[in-house]
Formats: sequence, C-alpha cells, structure tokens
Amino acid sequence: MPRGDWHHCSSSAVSAYRYGEGVLEVVFVDGELAYDYPCSEMLFEEFLLAPSKGRFVNGILKRHAADLGWTPTPRPPD
Repeated sequence: MPRGDWHHCSSSAVSAYRYGEGVLEVVFVDGELAYDYPCSEMLFEEFLLAPSKGRFVNGILKRHAADLGWTPTPRPPD
C-alpha cells in the first residue's frame, strides 16, 4: 500500500501523520522532521481513535518500534 497524503491533526504534540506500507510517519509540532514507526493496520486504527496522539506515539508506538529493534530516523517530510 503506498503512503497516503499527510493528515493534519489538532494534537498538542503531533502536527501531521500519514500511513502506508506498514509505516506510520509522524511530524511533531516542535519540529519540521518526520519520524517513521512500524505500524500494522490495526495499530493505525488504534492511533486514529486515541484521544491523545502524542501519548499514543510515546506510550505505544515508540515501545513497539523498540521491541522490533527499529530506531526512527528524523528526516524532512516529503
């Protein structure tokens, strides 16, 4: 599945996100860099329903990435 368009959100921590190919890309409000996290469709659906996107990224996605040995690398969003 190709990655889709960027979606902006009203989170105090997450500025924008997009999902595709098993990866959730996140841009935080404090910077202009995107971070990639491994993410299944089910996990992405949970992200969409999360009342706090920032808490979900910090509490779930970062831990999930670490468990898989994945280190998110910051890069400019395309």
